[in-house]
Amino acid sequence: MLVDFICLREKLPVSARIMDVKQPSRSFLTIITLIAFLAGVGLARFFPLPLPWLLGILAGGFLFALLLKKFPLVLILSLILVGSSIGMLRYNFAIQDNSPHPLSKFNDMEKEVSLTGEIVAEPDSRNNHTKYTLEISSWSDGIIEKQVDGNVLIKTQKLPEYLYGDELSLRGKLQTPFETEEFNYRDYLARNGIGSVMYYPSLKKISSGNGNPILATMYRFKAAFEAKLNRIYPEPHASFMAGLLIGSRRGIPEAVMDDFNTTGLTHIIAISGYNIALVIALITGLFGSLLPRRWQFPVAFIFVVVFTLFVGANAAVIRAAIMGLLAFFALTIGRQYHAGLAIVLTAAVMILWNPFTLQDVSFQLSFAAVLGLMFVSPLLEKYCAWIPNKFAIRESLLMTFSAQVTAVPLIVFYFARLSLISPIANVLVAPAIPLAMLLGAFSIIAGWIFLPAGILIGFLAYGLLTYILKVAEWGSQLPLASLEVNNFTFALVIIYYAVLVGFLVWKYNFEERIKD
Repeated sequence: MLVDFICLREKLPVSARIMDVKQPSRSFLTIITLIAFLAGVGLARFFPLPLPWLLGILAGGFLFALLLKKFPLVLILSLILVGSSIGMLRYNFAIQDNSPHPLSKFNDMEKEVSLTGEIVAEPDSRNNHTKYTLEISSWSDGIIEKQVDGNVLIKTQKLPEYLYGDELSLRGKLQTPFETEEFNYRDYLARNGIGSVMYYPSLKKISSGNGNPILATMYRFKAAFEAKLNRIYPEPHASFMAGLLIGSRRGIPEAVMDDFNTTGLTHIIAISGYNIALVIALITGLFGSLLPRRWQFPVAFIFVVVFTLFVGANAAVIRAAIMGLLAFFALTIGRQYHAGLAIVLTAAVMILWNPFTLQDVSFQLSFAAVLGLMFVSPLLEKYCAWIPNKFAIRESLLMTFSAQVTAVPLIVFYFARLSLISPIANVLVAPAIPLAMLLGAFSIIAGWIFLPAGILIGFLAYGLLTYILKVAEWGSQLPLASLEVNNFTFALVIIYYAVLVGFLVWKYNFEERIKD
């Protein structure tokens, strides 16, 4: 997130000209249309409209945009209709494609059933259990056997271990994922094509090596990567470094995660712009002198895609990857990077691919934080001029407050928690994070060549990791470090953002008028 801030800061403040409806630019019209598309996807979940209505709105919007394009306000309203109707149509088609798999009809039966399936995703190994996603091919209740289609998530003991591509026979009770007021696990799994769960079934491996060989190689390399971390660092530092470098939280102790949640430091173990920038910097450093300028982007693109798949390709990772590649592409071809258009285009592409991503909490928080860096930080920057910038204190405070302004209502809504210590904790750890990640990457590279060299570099990173962990531990123990906030409804989230957007639009236009 710090690199996102540094990159975006150079392109801001956003000129009020972008928000000027009297002479709308192409960028402004594109952004308005894409935002309307995103809004349409979100509204379609709560206000479904019949297909004929949506097609009529779409056709009307196109017609008005073509015939009355000389009238800026009419053109803007027409593009809003076009974008929102396309978003609603995309969500409706996604709902039809996401209909329950045939396997789901066997959920919640009283007797156990036998299934045959293949592990189709990276195993999720935690401290005391492992989760596997299987694509099921056959079902049997002991009397009848059927060929079925559907994915099931199973939770089982850590041992014996199974790998991606293993074909398993399992026996247990299929269940519908739970729903509570706090969390809808069924919808969460449905976004990934999973409609059934099975807890601690009896398992037997039938065969192995059935998956995609490229993914299988990648997962084996990831396991070797984490094993090398465990040889260089002790726990919990090894798991923490894995979180910093590849976003893995599987081995981090629950107590450490609680400290991070209380102090608002959880984001540091999520893949961000710094990870992507580090990959691009390493690739350009290695191949920059060997490749002509026009070939640097394709090579970086391949490595960023591989890295994205390597770390799990969740919504926040994909956001950071797309925005990082857009910025690098603009730099490669010598074009100006339009941060506002890049963030909205990235969101639209992700939602067009999978509309259910809009419901992903990590997606919402990632974009909310970046929007805060884009639009809030320029307004706060002049008020932070008095703060010394030694050890990046000013940038850290500005980054934290800007991201908090736009992300805090979602954090409170989803987690019913408000961290009061977060700004101070982020300021204290921000200077150490990039250096810890850089040393961690070098320790792994050196450790693969010569283990003692990796351990020597790791010793330097160990001190930084210890410092960050101690800040989280001490901060979490302070009185009122975190407050529970109950009954913060979705309506309050909408009101908060409506007021914030209105204020930002007024503020930018007010400052532009003063300049004029």
